[in-house]
Amino acid sequence: MKLSILIKALNEEALIAKCIETALAEAEKVGGEVILVDSLSTDGTVEIASQYPIRIIQFAQKGDCGCGSAVQLGYQYARGEYLYVLDGDMELQSGFLSLGLNYLESNPDVAGVAGKLHETSIKTADNKRRAIIAASQQQIMEVLDLGGGGLYRREAIESVGYLAHRWLPACEEAELGARLRAAGWRLIRLPNTAVLHTGYAESNFQMLSRLWRSRRMQAYGMYLRTALWRPWWWLSVRQLWSIFAAPILHATAVILAIGVAYLGIVTIVPALICAELIVWSGTIAALVVRKKSILYALLSAYEWNCYAVAAIFGFMRSIPDPMIPIKARELTKH
Repeated sequence: MKLSILIKALNEEALIAKCIETALAEAEKVGGEVILVDSLSTDGTVEIASQYPIRIIQFAQKGDCGCGSAVQLGYQYARGEYLYVLDGDMELQSGFLSLGLNYLESNPDVAGVAGKLHETSIKTADNKRRAIIAASQQQIMEVLDLGGGGLYRREAIESVGYLAHRWLPACEEAELGARLRAAGWRLIRLPNTAVLHTGYAESNFQMLSRLWRSRRMQAYGMYLRTALWRPWWWLSVRQLWSIFAAPILHATAVILAIGVAYLGIVTIVPALICAELIVWSGTIAALVVRKKSILYALLSAYEWNCYAVAAIFGFMRSIPDPMIPIKARELTKH
């Protein structure tokens, strides 16, 4: 079989039909299958999906559900020579898979390709960031990872062991990108729109609260722990540079405060308070210039601190072997 399209879904009844329909249309063009991986949805997602000629795989136990494990579970059942990873709130755009397959077949050193992700609505700073990146890309680019879904060569995945780290609640695409690049493969983003994405209808702070409560923020630290002493360690650090921003700025303030206190100008506590104000005021001012928004500058500073704290918790978590098979059941067979 040429292609397996893996759709990961959790309570996507409002969007899953369109996602499946666009995936089926593209799979038919190249000779492929569509596999929906359901993370034990409690709405009508599975009922709706059952109306289509696709395979539905469902986790056997709630504790195994997650972003990384959903991708890996789909991979356990996939039969295709190539694999496309898709979220249940995305719509594949006509012709992209054929374009991606042609590129992979013409470039045997490329492990995967992706295209532009077009946001259907801009609700958060994260949506805006992705929209800006998509609008600015006008040519083929080599990238560190294929965030937002991508088309992968099975041969490349088999060479690095697994498609997605089943224990990571996020960062699974970044982790895969680092493993592939460390093994000598390349990853490419094409200047063509691959998917439409309809995310959560939430504010910036609602998004951050959701990511904190679900422990998805901890994935950054977990990812770094899995990469420790591995060939892809420095690639991982490069990908996750933002979680080091807040610690570096706080360390700068501490060093400055110690220097001022040592000179006897003021005691350490007021020196530290003043140093923090100076360092963060300067940082926020620079962010305002870059982002052209006071709100987004303040939000970035807040996010840096949240992700840094969460990463510490994540780094301290024990992480089992990603190669342990995931228990599941196949609900339909076509």
